[in-house]
Amino acid sequence: MNRFATPKGVIALWILMVVIVGVFVSVPGKAGKLFPTFATAGSQFREGETLYGPVPDHLDQFRYSPTVAAMMVPWSLPPYSIGGVLWRALQAGLLLLALRRAVRTLWPEISWPLVALGCLPLIAGNIHNGQFNPLVLALMLFAGCWFFEGRFSLAAIAIAGAALIKVYPLAIGLLLILLEWRRFTPRLVAALTFGAALPYAFQSSEYVNQQYADWWARLNADDRTILPMADGYHDFQKLLRRWGTPVSLETYRMIELAAGGLMAIFLVAIQRQGASRPELIRLAVMLSLVWCCLFGPSSESATYMLLAPAAVLAMCLSKGRERLAAGFAFVLLLGVPMAMWFPKHLRAPYVELVPQAHAALLILGWIVWRFGDYSKMRLTAINPNSATCVCLSCQNTGLNVSRETQPS
Repeated sequence: MNRFATPKGVIALWILMVVIVGVFVSVPGKAGKLFPTFATAGSQFREGETLYGPVPDHLDQFRYSPTVAAMMVPWSLPPYSIGGVLWRALQAGLLLLALRRAVRTLWPEISWPLVALGCLPLIAGNIHNGQFNPLVLALMLFAGCWFFEGRFSLAAIAIAGAALIKVYPLAIGLLLILLEWRRFTPRLVAALTFGAALPYAFQSSEYVNQQYADWWARLNADDRTILPMADGYHDFQKLLRRWGTPVSLETYRMIELAAGGLMAIFLVAIQRQGASRPELIRLAVMLSLVWCCLFGPSSESATYMLLAPAAVLAMCLSKGRERLAAGFAFVLLLGVPMAMWFPKHLRAPYVELVPQAHAALLILGWIVWRFGDYSKMRLTAINPNSATCVCLSCQNTGLNVSRETQPS
């Protein structure tokens, strides 16, 4: 493990993964449905054709915004065998850079190659499928780093890009607004507005308006709550079904909003307890990743790759029983992509247990436990010379907290 958990070793493994995937998908008939679907959407946008019409058998349903279709226009030009390989290589490269940047910026006490190595088995399936998720995760991680550095315009652009692809990554933007609402809110609104208006620069307003209307109709028609347990979205709604308390889609939408509101309240509460800025940004990033998977409106099995950094970081930052819980969550997440290698009748019993959502619930519990007792730090001794927290509990939990000494 240590031999591979070095910068050169991890980069070599990621390159090897991209090469293996690239060779496989370049074989005729092995490109899958997703990249051809995205490239076809780019071609349809270029030609002014409907993006949300009947779906041919060799393609998947396009469920993304017209902005994404406009973004895919260049990818519609090369053959699938070439474009598909470049698409996957680009996403893998951006995600590796984002992991490196995020760990070095927000979790400098941890080795970034170790985190990137741990994430590899959880994201390899998405790279193979050509999903948008690696790009979305990279943008969310970059956003957290740029927000930490005070580069609010770049952070807003990154969040807007992720939200215009999947919508629900807007969660990280809404949490970060709570930390810098005056300076960050107008930038995020401007970035979202510009991104949503971008298709109008390349097509007529009538065409784009119709595509937005069709896109909204497709999203509203997507109800998978009644599908078999092995199918549909793998979210908190399915956990409720697993636990014998199913709810309607309308009720579940209220649960999603309530969960987001509780996370926002938790972040504000920790802020008022005196948490440092780095810890608040760490918390916002992790909470948003959990919400996107556990409470997001379209959490497929592949979506849970967004939790890969949180799961690996939880193991790295934990000790004892806490690490066992984090490790169990990681195993639950890893079990699903491993199960995909088996026929459906063999993997279905495991998938029906909703292991990924249970893992997300474990990670959410870890986050609440780790950050929730921040008030105990008020009782710690403060070194009067350096004004640095010397609380044993902070050292044990890996928190890096610094405060100015307050007069008694």
